[in-house]
Amino acid sequence: MPLDHIPDTYKKFDDNGVLLVDHSYIPSDYTLPFAVSTNPILNGVLECGFKVATTKEYTPCVEGKRKFKRMLICRE
Repeated sequence: MPLDHIPDTYKKFDDNGVLLVDHSYIPSDYTLPFAVSTNPILNGVLECGFKVATTKEYTPCVEGKRKFKRMLICRE
C-alpha cells in the first residue's frame, strides 16, 4: 500500500525522523528504513521483498517519550 494511502492514525514519524507504522500497514513505496512491531515480521513481511535493516531493536521516541520497541525494516 502506498504511504499516502495509510491512514494518518497508523503512521507517524518519531523524533529522529524514522517512520513508524502500526497495525501491519507496510508502505510499498517508501525506500528508507522504517519501524514495525513484530507482528508484520511474524506474518511474513520478510518473505515479500523486505529485509531487516538492523539486527538491534529500535526504541522510538515521540515528543520526548519512549514508545514500545520495534524492528527497522526496508525494501530489498
